[in-house]
Amino acid sequence: MDFVAQELGNAGLNVRLDRWVIGAGRRLWEQIESFIQNPNESDGWLLYATQASLGSEACKEEYAYALDRALRTRDSSFPVIALFPSHVEESLIPAGIRTRLYVRLSDPDWRERVVAAVERRELAIGRSKIEPYALTVHDRGYERETQRYLIEVRPRAGVWAPFCIAIPTSEKETVNSGLVRGAAGKSPIGGVMMLADWEWTGEAMWVYRSVEEATPTQSYFVVCDELPTRLAFGACEGPTLYVVECREGLCAKVIPSN
Repeated sequence: MDFVAQELGNAGLNVRLDRWVIGAGRRLWEQIESFIQNPNESDGWLLYATQASLGSEACKEEYAYALDRALRTRDSSFPVIALFPSHVEESLIPAGIRTRLYVRLSDPDWRERVVAAVERRELAIGRSKIEPYALTVHDRGYERETQRYLIEVRPRAGVWAPFCIAIPTSEKETVNSGLVRGAAGKSPIGGVMMLADWEWTGEAMWVYRSVEEATPTQSYFVVCDELPTRLAFGACEGPTLYVVECREGLCAKVIPSN
């Protein structure tokens, strides 16, 4: 909690952590109530909650008390922000928090989300471009001696059918790959495919072709001992083919090919 207060202070907020400002020998919640209700004392209220505290009846009562005072005496735009150190069970989150946007410390932008809420302004967070495909390289070296990598691809929207994915023909033996289909994000079981040498993307490629479609919920997985240097995938007969380069356990887009 001290670290959170420090970071928010460095981000420009004047943080009044309870044990820093609550006087000894006086009733705790009367003082907290004053800080919440008085506009001169606070511009927002941040609740730092762990899985254990959300399951505590005492903590739930304290939260309900504080939320009631905030809603009764401040306008509806008064920021009531819940900050979680990590994932918490959804059923434990009080309705008053669940109906608001809460923040997790695992979010790299958690400081900006809290500061923007207190300052009642829009978020100043950069938005990176999202590719029309989802691609993940799973390292399976700890699971088995061979087939170290599992490259998962699927469209974010639409359908790729028939589906094709290809590696350079020159790497066919060194990569020693196979292709299977399965639910997105799940370990695949098996699949049916056709193999062929084609000139695809302007070079000789070893192509895996399947009549089964790829969708936002159904991925294709390339199983290989080594990562190919280049990977092409998409709808065999579609207007767009995606080409990426792979190195050091990662694959990144290099060429959109029509």
